[in-house]
Amino acid sequence: MTHECTGYSPGHAVHWIQAGLTMKKPGEIKKVCALAHDEHWLTFEMDGELHRVWNHDPEKVKRFHDAAVTLQMIPNTASTPLFFTSVKLLRIPVGSDAMDLYPSWDGPTDCSRREEH
Repeated sequence: MTHECTGYSPGHAVHWIQAGLTMKKPGEIKKVCALAHDEHWLTFEMDGELHRVWNHDPEKVKRFHDAAVTLQMIPNTASTPLFFTSVKLLRIPVGSDAMDLYPSWDGPTDCSRREEH
């Protein structure tokens, strides 16, 4: 039996409506600079301040961090990791797609779980 988080609250999965709102109503869009990750935690700089956020999926945090660092190392690129203030979503352009991370700014929260047999 495995458990999969089915939650869409901060620190969990990104809902498709939320992802779509980044195009329709993005709010202020801020550049971020990924600095480190440690299991569920991502550390980044935004607006000259350090931020440490949590997500329930440590593998997704690692993939997001690694993709952000790779992108940040490309000289003279217009692509950069972004934060959409309206939906509180971090995004990295990946080719013609995007990788999103929905962080919790308040630390760990419980997952909604669905049991699979």
